[in-house]
Amino acid sequence: MLEDGRALEVVGVSAFDERVYRGVLACPGITVQELVMRSGESAARIQTSLSRLRAKGLVSRLWGRSPRWTVTNPGTSIRSLVRNLQSELDRLTDTADELEAAFRTVGQDSEEGGQLEVLAGPEEQARWYVRLQQEAKEEVLTFDRPPYVLDYHNPLQTGLLRSGVRYRTIYVPEAFDHAGALDEVGSLIKAGEEARVLPRLPFKMAIVDRWRAVMPLHMDPPLTRGVLISGSTMVVALVELFERLWREALPVRPELWQEPPSAPEPADEELDLAELGPEDRRLLTLLAAGLKDDAIARQLGTSPRSLRRRLRHLLDQLNAETRFQAGAQASRRGLV
Repeated sequence: MLEDGRALEVVGVSAFDERVYRGVLACPGITVQELVMRSGESAARIQTSLSRLRAKGLVSRLWGRSPRWTVTNPGTSIRSLVRNLQSELDRLTDTADELEAAFRTVGQDSEEGGQLEVLAGPEEQARWYVRLQQEAKEEVLTFDRPPYVLDYHNPLQTGLLRSGVRYRTIYVPEAFDHAGALDEVGSLIKAGEEARVLPRLPFKMAIVDRWRAVMPLHMDPPLTRGVLISGSTMVVALVELFERLWREALPVRPELWQEPPSAPEPADEELDLAELGPEDRRLLTLLAAGLKDDAIARQLGTSPRSLRRRLRHLLDQLNAETRFQAGAQASRRGLV
């Protein structure tokens, strides 16, 4: 049996993942099959847990005839997670202060018609999202992140873009998890959407003409309650938050994954960029967008195992040890 524990839940590690982590910690170089025998869980569940732990920097894979796993330095890796959590909490505190200031003024704008309306159920939230878009005359601002109320597809958007309504959307990488997601976003960008990506968003929302906003009251599925905010300083605060995150976000560039970009001339003593094929350059673009291995594999139509082999080869070509270093090298050399 794997040792139980819940100490790491505060930094986003589930109780099950912590048990797997402690199993690896107790037996450096352990294999998946050995973990399966110790836990009684399926190999698929153990492998998925190890992938999550690896993404958080808690474990690493030892390459060889039989893949084995070991933990990274717990003091370094766990403190890094704590620092990331503290940064997110500080950011959330700033947002809470802004929204509290707006909240205190709600109800004082009666002459301007400011109001809040609670929406019961995901269907009502979806209906209001459609209605607000239909009423839009100038601009729609959106935080796009799972979970989705009904369907991630928005059939109204292309027509509204053609009619002159401006759409600006900030996505999280998880928004691209389903197959074909990047192609869909690429089509919207071609139609006129301005799209950017951030590693995290505090919640999801849509703001129309800087006057009305619709958003869930919490982010736990199935998004049972939402709120419609009209004509109040709360909307002003949400617009300000959007603009702040928009400045931090990176542009989504579909031309880099939809068409093979031409390679620039190599500089002296630099990697010959012509050696990188279109698929490698597309892979770099997806890495820069923040997608995880499974999501990238779906977009490229390959298996996670094949993707990892290509990624290892690409890291070697860029002389990079980590995905982050690969992204930095690619950006410096004009690949993304």
